[in-house]
Amino acid sequence: MKGVVLWALGAIAAFLATAGAFLLLANLLGNPAASDPIPRADPSQAQGSGPTLLLDFPEDRLEGLEKRPGQKLALDVENGGDEELPSVDLTLDATSGNTARPRKRSYRETVGSLAPGESTTVEFEIDLSPQMPAEGREANPAGADPQPREVLEARATTPEGVSAVKTAVLAP
Repeated sequence: MKGVVLWALGAIAAFLATAGAFLLLANLLGNPAASDPIPRADPSQAQGSGPTLLLDFPEDRLEGLEKRPGQKLALDVENGGDEELPSVDLTLDATSGNTARPRKRSYRETVGSLAPGESTTVEFEIDLSPQMPAEGREANPAGADPQPREVLEARATTPEGVSAVKTAVLAP
């Protein structure tokens, strides 16, 4: 019995000594930057200057939207950077929240140059009318949301690669 206890204590001591040696080597030889899962940005690389786009869906404009065609939706675009943007391409996608029968409508506009700090309002004429049921399908299958939500996604991009995205979900 005494031999088994001594053997167990020896095995535990050997394990602890080996584990300690590996931990010591890992701390001495390891590269701390390589073990960091999220790379740290240098203050010199931080984006404090340069082109920046800002998009906005004012809430009061979204509240007035109905599920019908021919509505106007204005989107605000601002050059938040310190460089002039020669052109800005805007895309507005209206997507049905009904994943069983998805429907996407896309609208495009282009804005001329925007000076630093300048903003403009772009108006889209959009169609939010509900999708008509296909022939032979139930108009409202059991358990389906009778009025799915509409998701609006605006994207602004420049030829230089500056971009901004803004999303709004409309109540049914």
